[in-house]
Amino acid sequence: MRARIILRSMIPALLLAGLSAASASPEEPAETAVTAPATATPAVPVTPGRPHGAAYDPHGKLDPETQIEIALKHKAEGRPQETLHTLSMAIDKHPDHARLYAVRGSLLLEEGRVSPALADLEKAVTLDPTDAEALTNRAQAYRQFGRTEQALADLDQAIAINPDFLPARFNRGALRYGTRDLDGALEDFDYCIALDPHLPGPYFNRAAVRDALGEKDAAIADLERFLQISQNEAWNAQAQEMLEVLRNPERVEVAPPPSPHQ
Repeated sequence: MRARIILRSMIPALLLAGLSAASASPEEPAETAVTAPATATPAVPVTPGRPHGAAYDPHGKLDPETQIEIALKHKAEGRPQETLHTLSMAIDKHPDHARLYAVRGSLLLEEGRVSPALADLEKAVTLDPTDAEALTNRAQAYRQFGRTEQALADLDQAIAINPDFLPARFNRGALRYGTRDLDGALEDFDYCIALDPHLPGPYFNRAAVRDALGEKDAAIADLERFLQISQNEAWNAQAQEMLEVLRNPERVEVAPPPSPHQ
């Protein structure tokens, strides 16, 4: 039995959390939403003397972009409750600010809370249809609900707005592969590699596409390049296994045991 290389997909929500696309490793896309621990709304301090015990917002007079910076600082320092609380308070005061919804939606998506994430990203795109990051993140949410056509439409739009936005190209390549549009997937991963030849993920995914197209030598070359630049030990081990299968096609792959849910 011939091994099939499994296509991986980056999670673009991490970009809005302040991470660089070039630093992201290829990630296993969850087939269903991964449930993160529930994020409780923190207790809000009450200022004595305010009418009806009104909540005190220490950032209430700050502009939305500054409040986004404060929220992401909370996240970077390991305070997820404060992160979402800051964004929610800012949205209460600036309900028409698209980026507030986009950032909160991206963080909820990162936590695996797909339904509220999608609601925020829908609002963000409605307020600002030219935000390529919000469109890319909404596509990720659509994908997790199996809404592939809508996800592809969002990624097409994000790329039309910013042709060099690598996460949109990368994720569209993954979706095109999944719909067996192999030529389209190859085009997207070629573009990703031209944009950033030092990012490992596109090489792994392009190897999958080339293998599916019957281009064994090219797939081997991509996996070898992936191993040269990837720092992820788990992924490197899988790439090594794929290389062994491609180099020794006469070997029979042993199927893994079924999961408990099958």
